[in-house]
Amino acid sequence: MEDSKFSSPAMRAIKLTVICFLALALNFLSVFVFYETLRLPLFMDTIFTLAVLFYAGLLPALFVQISYNIINSLIWMFKTGSFDVFMMMYTICGILIVVSSWIVARHKEEFEISPFVTLLYLVLIAMISSACSVLAGGIIDYFHIKCRNIPDMMNPIKKFTDAFLRQRFSLFLSCILAQVPVSFADRLIATIAGWGIYKIMKRTL
Repeated sequence: MEDSKFSSPAMRAIKLTVICFLALALNFLSVFVFYETLRLPLFMDTIFTLAVLFYAGLLPALFVQISYNIINSLIWMFKTGSFDVFMMMYTICGILIVVSSWIVARHKEEFEISPFVTLLYLVLIAMISSACSVLAGGIIDYFHIKCRNIPDMMNPIKKFTDAFLRQRFSLFLSCILAQVPVSFADRLIATIAGWGIYKIMKRTL
């Protein structure tokens, strides 16, 4: 029989808190590896958020993602010496990604009918969350670029936006279109990776 001290509400709360803070740290590590080190034009800041979403539900995942965006904005402020309100506004993208993913993921007991069905559900989550990210991220990028001359290192897709601008698309349309391939690839990789990490967590925790 499981020792009651490990199944008490207090212990479960401590366990979930540790998981959330670990996921938060690993999100930063993921961005460092994929974007800052490998220089891939992807965001890669939600893999462990989604793992927490699959494992513990909506509120813990929102805590992880909102905390990531706030801390990331503060880090950027310390790096540059100035506060950029638009950096904080990208929290909206994170919230929309988590909520839209949860709408499908809350029925995750239906995922495991077969590996093919699981894959279909994960692709559906990636498509829905990508659509939210494209619209919100594109609008924020539009106002961000209009108001500030943001450096490429601050925005993984700025080079894509610039490419559309050179083809004489409007700035607003360029910001939206630049989001599409990057966002879908990012969402698909993050969703599948998050599910895989969730399965490992489920077995080990």
